[in-house]
Amino acid sequence: MKWKPFHHPDISLPVIRRKISEELITLLAGTSELVLSRGLSSIYGGCYPNTHAFHSSVSRLRKKGLITSSQTDGSLPSLKLTHEAIAKLPPYHNPYKFWNKRWNKWWYILMFDVPEKDRSYRDTLRAFLKQRQFGCLQRSVWVTPTDVRADYDDLNKAAAVDSVAFLFEAKTVLGFGNQSVVIDAWNFTKINQIQELYIRFVSENLTQLQKEPVSENEILQLLRMDNLAYAQAMSIDPLLPKELHPVNYAGLQVASLHRELSCQAIEKI
Repeated sequence: MKWKPFHHPDISLPVIRRKISEELITLLAGTSELVLSRGLSSIYGGCYPNTHAFHSSVSRLRKKGLITSSQTDGSLPSLKLTHEAIAKLPPYHNPYKFWNKRWNKWWYILMFDVPEKDRSYRDTLRAFLKQRQFGCLQRSVWVTPTDVRADYDDLNKAAAVDSVAFLFEAKTVLGFGNQSVVIDAWNFTKINQIQELYIRFVSENLTQLQKEPVSENEILQLLRMDNLAYAQAMSIDPLLPKELHPVNYAGLQVASLHRELSCQAIEKI
């Protein structure tokens, strides 16, 4: 079976793999509820070049306290994520938690002025803000609808950010409407482009999955491809509350198709 590949020229697959850390963890997070309910967790062994590589990965993740496993009949172990591992998963593994969150109608705006001689500090601060899904109105003006006062306090204690930055609360930003703030702060043109690409990727592969006979190994290959493709499609999505979603936002459809593909793939095994 030759599945439709997912590729976007602006995204590096090795970078995505590093971002999602251990591929096995994100595979488990995406499909374990379906797989474990059917007693089929041993299929994850097929994601590795050999059994030794699989067991090594399981052992490493167990030592980190990220998975638990049990094995009673000589087969590959049944795997389950620990609470610690679930807490470390990227936000997009449960996007509805953020989409369904009630917005308090306040914007939180961080403004900073870091001298050129402290460029490393400035770059680290920007990386932190991107990681927290802030939007960038200007290079030194960042915004989010999420109450980040606790994070800001922690950041100040750890890195004295108060010496170069101010955090404001505002009902409006520069007199713009909320949708204007969203469009200006986050690059939804790029987000929608990547997510539409994912939608085509899943739609075509679902058609193949439904019409043609496939082997277990082919299904495993598809699950791995989808795992990485979903990460690419959602990793730059700020996961804003629904009332702030721009027109033609595709994230909801992406999440729905990701779930549908996982369900149908497991049904085939």
